[in-house]
Amino acid sequence: MYYQEVGMPRQYPPAIRNEVSRRLLAGEKISSLARELNIAAATLHRWKHQALIDHDRLPGVKSFDVDELARAKRTIQDLEAELELVKAATALFNGEVPVSPKGSSRLLKR
Repeated sequence: MYYQEVGMPRQYPPAIRNEVSRRLLAGEKISSLARELNIAAATLHRWKHQALIDHDRLPGVKSFDVDELARAKRTIQDLEAELELVKAATALFNGEVPVSPKGSSRLLKR
């Protein structure tokens, strides 16, 4: 019995994906492109579906909208982390949080 190793999904450069999507929208068959480029047919089906959405031929979330959303979520996470640091520093400088000179995690006795 033969078992194929399953690895990480392959990442394709955006230029290749854009060119293949353009060819798919022009009417080339998925099966011929899959053989020519050695890309799984299921991958090409997903790319074609997303290209149809991006060109307003199907309803759905456009790929560049997802990129903007991901960038906004990262910015929010960065700002929340920075806010927590500022709150901790403010509490420290206001004397609200006891700090051990040796960096111990135990509470200081007063």
